[in-house]
Amino acid sequence: MLTPEEKWFFDHHGFIILRKVVPPEDIQLMIELGNSWHDMTLEELPPPLTSTSRIGNSSPTIAHWINNIQYGDEVFQRLVLNTEIMRVIIALTRAAPCLVDCALTKNYTSSDDIHFHASGQDYSVENGEPRAGFINAGTSLVDVPKGTGFICLPGSHKRNFDPPDNLSIYDGPPTVINVPVNAGDCVIFTEALYHGGRRWTADYPRFTIFNRYIDNGSHGRFPIESHRHLISDEVYELEQPAVQGQKKQVVKRILKELGSTYSI
Repeated sequence: MLTPEEKWFFDHHGFIILRKVVPPEDIQLMIELGNSWHDMTLEELPPPLTSTSRIGNSSPTIAHWINNIQYGDEVFQRLVLNTEIMRVIIALTRAAPCLVDCALTKNYTSSDDIHFHASGQDYSVENGEPRAGFINAGTSLVDVPKGTGFICLPGSHKRNFDPPDNLSIYDGPPTVINVPVNAGDCVIFTEALYHGGRRWTADYPRFTIFNRYIDNGSHGRFPIESHRHLISDEVYELEQPAVQGQKKQVVKRILKELGSTYSI
């Protein structure tokens, strides 16, 4: 499922980059839908779409996101089922992925920095294979130039010590690295990795889709049964809880398509 180079890179860095995995026509449609939804109020969004960044007392300059986008259009379901992305997700979850979040974020030059954060330390190597209990697949819909966008502390997913308080997202390598990408590229990283985002500087908005997966159980948000008719059977199955040792039919289909003999 993963090449030896990919295994080494992910284990060493905590992320992996997949280039040009989304077709241009899908990118354009997702941007059009994203612009439309981001111009709506919370009440105007078509159910079950919502925006947890607009609920409560969030900063007016936060980079806002729209949640549950896979229920909004088939193009986002195609991204969920993207074979090349799922190849990595399946490998890192020991063939038991559960989709727990789909969000479309829009950043402006006025949007806040995203400071270092991480979730848990659920990363290990088992039987010579890297695994991550909580994975984020961030797909960019626009070109992200050097100096802005995704940054991380490479290797911090295996940390034994917390980073110093004075560490900044604007520090340079080798401690902090910036990962420029192009439209259609996907950065898959473990949420155990310390990561963040530098302020957006381009003269067009930054659009990023974040699809998140876990390899055991579920977060209880999906599936949204009242809107079951809006998603395909395969996406619905991916939203079901993950059980180690049990491959979902969608996983079996993708493995067959890849010609993989991957076994747990």
